[in-house]
Amino acid sequence: MKSEFDSFVNFLNNFANKSSTILTKRFRKKFNLESKKDGSFVTDIDKEIEELFRHEVKKTYPSHGIYGEEFGYSNNNSEYVWVIDPLDGTHSFISGKPLFGTLICLTFHKIPIIGLIDVPILKERWVGGKGLGVFFNKKRCQPIERKKKLNQSIVSSTSSLMFEGVYENKIKEIYKQSKFPIFGTDCYAYGLLLSKKIDLIIENNMKPWDYLAQVALINELGGIISDWSGNELDINSEGKVIASSSKKCYEEAIKLLSIKK
Repeated sequence: MKSEFDSFVNFLNNFANKSSTILTKRFRKKFNLESKKDGSFVTDIDKEIEELFRHEVKKTYPSHGIYGEEFGYSNNNSEYVWVIDPLDGTHSFISGKPLFGTLICLTFHKIPIIGLIDVPILKERWVGGKGLGVFFNKKRCQPIERKKKLNQSIVSSTSSLMFEGVYENKIKEIYKQSKFPIFGTDCYAYGLLLSKKIDLIIENNMKPWDYLAQVALINELGGIISDWSGNELDINSEGKVIASSSKKCYEEAIKLLSIKK
């Protein structure tokens, strides 16, 4: 099985080289932009990369399924399903900020087993999975498990606007109790957590392609990633994501996020 997993990682790295080249060449150049029905934006580059990925998967692993942000499901009854966000951080890409990337996950019976975070402009890539270790630019990462408390921790959210209603005050309290918060990092925040630069990530309204790639990576290095109730994340999770390198910090944040019944 390990040799098969290694081949999956090689496939991921080879594809990420191609997607990275596309994103690097097109960054701060002209591109077509559309608004989706949900109000979010998509570029022709998102579609180009996902179409290329689907072609590569079908050629290499014809029995595998694919679940992508732009073109949905294909062969979703397969035991292996690839999940891709071709351009995570579209707002950053549009505005010329280099903190965007490609996220790819391989699930087995809907459970994430291998993941990749590729941030092309910074030339930073994290890839690995269950039993394989995690590698940052081909160098093996060390375990990230820490014992920090919330008041010692740097916390990240893509945007504070992700939190509404009762959760707006709860997230503000978490930011207040933390060392300090940072915003606008999209998928790059998870790479920073894997590299021991930040300690806690809390996000809301996420889709499977936004978080699944990070699950196998964080778990493999001894961190914690779940929904806000502490449940493991899978394709069917509702999109409330919390990740931490510290069990203590994670437990404090979960407690502050909880709603008493």
